[in-house]
Amino acid sequence: MFEFFGSWLQFGAWYHFILGIGILVKEKGSKGFPFAMIAAFSGGILIIYAYRLYVGYEFETAILNHGYVPIIFLIPGSMQYTIEQFLSSEPIPFGGLKRLYPTFIVVLLLLLMQWTTPHLLVQSMNKSFAGAPFSIPEMISAIGCVYWVGTFVWMIYQYRMILYRNPNKEAKLGVQVLGMILKGNITFASFIFLSTFLRWHTGIYFTAGLATLMAVVAFIGTEINHQLFKDLLPELRQSYRTSRILNLNLEKLKHDLDTLLTVDFVYREEDLNLANLAEKLGIKDYQLSEYINAYLGMNFNRLVNEYRIAEVCQLIEGNPKANLLSLAYQVGFNSKANFNLAFKAFKKVSPSEYAKSVGKG
Repeated sequence: MFEFFGSWLQFGAWYHFILGIGILVKEKGSKGFPFAMIAAFSGGILIIYAYRLYVGYEFETAILNHGYVPIIFLIPGSMQYTIEQFLSSEPIPFGGLKRLYPTFIVVLLLLLMQWTTPHLLVQSMNKSFAGAPFSIPEMISAIGCVYWVGTFVWMIYQYRMILYRNPNKEAKLGVQVLGMILKGNITFASFIFLSTFLRWHTGIYFTAGLATLMAVVAFIGTEINHQLFKDLLPELRQSYRTSRILNLNLEKLKHDLDTLLTVDFVYREEDLNLANLAEKLGIKDYQLSEYINAYLGMNFNRLVNEYRIAEVCQLIEGNPKANLLSLAYQVGFNSKANFNLAFKAFKKVSPSEYAKSVGKG
């Protein structure tokens, strides 16, 4: 079994390097290709370090034994840049290279350690997995794994509804492929982190082997369904381009909307509509509409009615004999008919039936 691991790791390293060269030759001139090539080469380098662990080989220069550390920081930045380049119809500004800053910082940090405190680099990966205490480079690599996971979790959060709810079939299939790439990276980084923490040799070999297997399957799949995958990219780009909330601070938007609804109780305003709620949030009405549809999975009216009905139910439970129409006006409904329709849509019974069931209870 372990002999197979060795052969597969060698194949994986060569495969990623050939893949990177193939991207360089085939995709030269297309947007994102330099970073797709870097990502492929980086994967190959990580697999080389896994193979070094397998055979017990060490470099004479101590710093080279820790070359995997900056690569762990490089992969998420280069992959993120590549995906955004392919999705966007516009060039990503040069400022987007800030995603690679962590890699530069780690390289400088390792060089500084080699110069000032070389003894901190003496312990190699092989010694660590043989039972030595955690070294400084290992701790940095653990931070890199967390950064790697965080990057792709954030990307899934950013794209999940904007792209994933697209009604277009091709876009949906493209999103499934994109999701596999993102979740695969999360899996790889998590396994590297756990394997390092648990000193689990097989975990490292398994992660490198799985990365190679996924790369091979992806290549075969795209070659077999070449035309299909060729049609997916324009649909994904269209979905990405037509989204008008990617430039917003979605965490702040979520917080501000929750505050307006749960603290300021804006849903009680009879004249509340999409436009004036968007104005309170400082965004455009079409942006609020997309956010509610994409991230909350409903439309504006359902969102507001959900809060109104929830409060009405609380009031009824507090006093089952209260005047229902009075309660309806109190929470923002402007007519009995709208109140009854909304209540039945949420509770599957009429307001009076609900009040009777609460009273009996």
